[in-house]
Amino acid sequence: MKVAIGTVIDGNVKIRGAAIEDGTEVFVLTRERAGEARLSPEELAELEAGIAEAERGDTISGDELFARLRRRG
Repeated sequence: MKVAIGTVIDGNVKIRGAAIEDGTEVFVLTRERAGEARLSPEELAELEAGIAEAERGDTISGDELFARLRRRG
């Protein structure tokens, strides 16, 4: 897994400075803010707990994350 930055041009993502092989499946996260996210107190507490875990270094690799997501279907 690697991270690359790109720009959408004519409906296609153009990657800067990184060659990605044709046919590679990618995940795209935009910086666009289409609207505000509203979190319930429970969701906010869960988010804050996750941030605290990351700050402690209690993390998993990207490969492990995707493996777990695949298992969930």
